Amino acid sequence: MIGPKTQMGLRRYTETPDGLGGFSQDWQGLRKLKGVLSSISGDEKLSQNRESIIQTHNFYIDYPVGATITERDRFVLGTRKFDIIWVENMGANQNKALKVTLKEIS
Repeated sequence: MIGPKTQMGLRRYTETPDGLGGFSQDWQGLRKLKGVLSSISGDEKLSQNRESIIQTHNFYIDYPVGATITERDRFVLGTRKFDIIWVENMGANQNKALKVTLKEIS
């Protein structure tokens, strides 16, 4: 990837038993990934599943061997949080790079 590298933390929402018959819910850190984070103009939209979802950033990374990134995960950069809207394998079936479409949340 061309551009300044940014290291972001990949987190996954998990539920763990609390020992009292209930569950504790939290975002668990999986790993850190380096890539190119690019912002999108404020009015650009992505049509996905018949809904119009506003995207704020794209994160271009080399294919992370040993990790699966899904729309249920989240990226974190310092105090900033990004929900994953879409994950696209840019190398078709060659698994060389991913384009992750993000929406920054407050």
